[in-house]
Amino acid sequence: MAVNGITAFQPSSSTSETKLAGKSTLDMNDFFKLLTAQLSNQDMSNPVKDTEFIGQMAQFSMVQALADLNKMSSTAYSVGLIGKEATIASIDDNGVMQTIKGIVEGVTLYNGKSEVIVDGVNHPISSVMEVKTPKIIIPDSTDGINITDATSEASGNV
Repeated sequence: MAVNGITAFQPSSSTSETKLAGKSTLDMNDFFKLLTAQLSNQDMSNPVKDTEFIGQMAQFSMVQALADLNKMSSTAYSVGLIGKEATIASIDDNGVMQTIKGIVEGVTLYNGKSEVIVDGVNHPISSVMEVKTPKIIIPDSTDGINITDATSEASGNV
């Protein structure tokens, strides 16, 4: 009986397809399942070298590490927006883009997605159009008010 390589492999049941279809990412267990399928269905007259498996595992680990880094970077970016003035794009029911300006009050991190909270409403991080340091009004002894930004106040340049 000849096997035409891994491309000819068909799972015996649809349960393995269902499990992978519901996931948005692959993990090391998925890699080991693929490796097992590849080993058990390889052509015995032309076996795959073990160095190829090590290379595949290194590539798979690198892709997984980059995905994790991307998620952490998005989380750090969204948390860094707290207290900043943001302009948010929002599409209304008529398909017209509206802009919402306000201070980012908080961030929701749920199910791998980051959302900023402006005026008590959650908005996807991808809808943020502009971010500014908010202006702070500080009472002044000469004319009553002094408008400055948070960076100059923090450095003592009022």
